[in-house]
Amino acid sequence: MNMHDQFWTATRKLRRQYNRLWLADHAARTVLRRETWLTARRLRAHAELVQLALHLDDRGTSADDTDNPSPIERRRPVDRVNDIEPVDFRRRYFDTDTPVVMAGAGASWPAANWTHAMLGSRYKQTSVRLLRAAPNEAKGRPGEGRDATYAQIAESMNAGGDLYARFSGIMHQHPELVDDVDIEWFRSMRDDHRSFENWGFFMGGAETATGLHSSIAPNLFYQITGRKRWWIYPAAAAPFFAPPAKCSPYFYSEVDVSDPIRWPIARCVPGWIADLEPGDVLYVPAFAWHQVHNPTATIAVGYRWAKLGLGWRASPVQTLLVLTCSNPSLLKARGHKDLPSLLDAVDY
Repeated sequence: MNMHDQFWTATRKLRRQYNRLWLADHAARTVLRRETWLTARRLRAHAELVQLALHLDDRGTSADDTDNPSPIERRRPVDRVNDIEPVDFRRRYFDTDTPVVMAGAGASWPAANWTHAMLGSRYKQTSVRLLRAAPNEAKGRPGEGRDATYAQIAESMNAGGDLYARFSGIMHQHPELVDDVDIEWFRSMRDDHRSFENWGFFMGGAETATGLHSSIAPNLFYQITGRKRWWIYPAAAAPFFAPPAKCSPYFYSEVDVSDPIRWPIARCVPGWIADLEPGDVLYVPAFAWHQVHNPTATIAVGYRWAKLGLGWRASPVQTLLVLTCSNPSLLKARGHKDLPSLLDAVDY
């Protein structure tokens, strides 16, 4: 048994306890529409789990132990592969809920020629709701978000500003943009054309970021311009991050995994790190926890789809939370093509 397996085995009991309390807290909030004593109990269970993880980390091996990784190496580099066939992708990564970077997979697609200046000019009248979703950024109350046009975002990028369009539905508003990516390649990787598919568009300046979050929908993330760093953790890591119970199908955490000094749990939990270059496509499994930082100005596209079976395989607990969500309802969330405007309207 390797060190990562030992970690998951040693924490299994407390993780299960936290998940039971997460479900109970969710149910109480759904019925009573307010916080109950279960929230405090759930957070105590989280604190116990974190202390156990830190204790296991203290017992970890030293840097000169060549048989086991040092604690910081529990976040391993994501595999990078070239020209992988769909059947091999599904067998090695999709079926095992393991992230992978398909290096340069989209380098020859027409979208590789997009620039923020071109998009800002072509869609200068199209606007997007800007979400407050960076690490350590207060989310605010429903409806407090503001809109920006793509012309304004492009101008901000030129000026070194921090405007950042996240999860935008522009590719549904302007489906001609979909013609610039190889949609049949995306569909071949999932090998399932019956469940819904959704495009999320990202465009913003250097040093922008999105905090730690998780979704039922797997993601094939296409890096078009600039670079991104991703921190990724398996779905089983949710109890270490204490996501709020808000009856929402969207999950986030206040833990900033880019700062292991302030948040030592970030380096204790086994996970992955990926650095994306233009043309790369990253696979992010269902319910995998991930946080993203943009060291440069960037344009990217996320292709998502969802089946309940994939969610259940990754995390039965979070699948049950999604099926019984009310903020918003699953039906409303599933049919919505512009995530920023939906999220800004609810206390997610």
